[in-house]
Amino acid sequence: MSSEMSSTKNFEGRWGHLYKLWNNIVNQDSLPQIDRWLSQEFAKNSKYGSKDRRWYSEGIFAAIRYGYFALFAEEYSKNIKKNSSLEMKDFLSYFKERYSQDVNIIKAFSTINTESFFLWIRFRYFSAKEVPDNTSFKIPEDLYTEEKKIYNSLINSLENNNNLESKMIFYSVPLYYYEHFNNRFNYSNWNAEKQNILFQSLESRPPMWIRLNNPSETENVLNELRQEGYKASIHQPGIIMLQEVKGGVFALKSFRNGLFEIQDLASQQIGQNIQVKNGQFVWDSCAGGGGKTQQIASYLNNKGVIYASDIREYKLEELKKRAKKSGFFNIRCIKWEGNTLPKFAKEIENKNGFDWVLVDAPCSSSGTWRRNPDSKYRITQNSIEELTKLQLNILQNASLGVRETGYLVYSTCSWIYEENEKIIEKFLKQNTNFIFKDQKMLGSPFENSDTMFVGILQRTY
Repeated sequence: MSSEMSSTKNFEGRWGHLYKLWNNIVNQDSLPQIDRWLSQEFAKNSKYGSKDRRWYSEGIFAAIRYGYFALFAEEYSKNIKKNSSLEMKDFLSYFKERYSQDVNIIKAFSTINTESFFLWIRFRYFSAKEVPDNTSFKIPEDLYTEEKKIYNSLINSLENNNNLESKMIFYSVPLYYYEHFNNRFNYSNWNAEKQNILFQSLESRPPMWIRLNNPSETENVLNELRQEGYKASIHQPGIIMLQEVKGGVFALKSFRNGLFEIQDLASQQIGQNIQVKNGQFVWDSCAGGGGKTQQIASYLNNKGVIYASDIREYKLEELKKRAKKSGFFNIRCIKWEGNTLPKFAKEIENKNGFDWVLVDAPCSSSGTWRRNPDSKYRITQNSIEELTKLQLNILQNASLGVRETGYLVYSTCSWIYEENEKIIEKFLKQNTNFIFKDQKMLGSPFENSDTMFVGILQRTY
């Protein structure tokens, strides 16, 4: 028996349990956050070893990543058997109308025969640009021959159709995002190459990115990573990319000593646009876990002050601990719910506001689909409209903290135009005391990372 067939056979017993895990997920009232759900599931049962956790995680994330494609393939298979002359453009119209809402998609996931669903997942899994080295997911050549023919016919039809809708199906993106992709490609003038890079990136997680609190420690941290078996490289001083990630990063001595933080490259690029000078005052108004807060603090060299606020107080407590570990003593934490300005210390009043205010607004998280593919099923057009109202409101309220000649920086982890450039446009129309300085998309398709946006405004009077 070949080693490949042996490997496949050794994993046959796991498929039944993978199906059970999947059904537990899709039969909940709402789709859970997959990575968190899996962590809780694994923690409940000691029978999961490290190899088990990796295998089941890979299977569940493949199902989420390619689930929309599998749904399309299942529907296509049923219809092509009834009508062998079925036209792809006609079937696309039917499918788009039937599954126009996220709730319809998740419900459909729970009604498809699970073995059939995962069959389409496995076919698609090995059609990725970079074919995964996972023999246990392969389907033996002598099985499912009819389904393989249908799969190949489907792929050929999508390729021949060669339009945006066909690409979205192949890369498993719900068709109700069509207008948003169209708007982004047109506004940013992304050519076919850039579009393909963006879509192809959705087939895999981005690498892990490390930001050093002190760039002079880059070589030391890199050496420790390599000694521990990590495949790592320097992107630029202070930024390291891990191409192959294994467990245990948080156990490294350099991490425990506060030398680095895990922070996606695009997120770091947002922070790089806040070009603070020693002694300046900064407000990170939607700080979350505080990745950008600490990044900005590192630029200040403890000479100047940065306030971090968030609606979730537990996040601020976590930030305090991380800041202490990293040796930052100029970070002040204060709760803010996004409405009237919080009561800052007298030092802010004396300066008539902040030199820099960052609004890293809550968003659709469309730019993080590589890392969290489940999030693409949670957003609808209605929720995007609600988000844009919230984003503009937070930006408006936070802008009151900017001093004259100070800067207002707006960012999201989304590529959707309405959440980004459109928000900047609306804000400037309502606030003539601010002027436009710059705006740009960051990360994928330009870098191997998430996709994010940053816009920079300045208060003139």
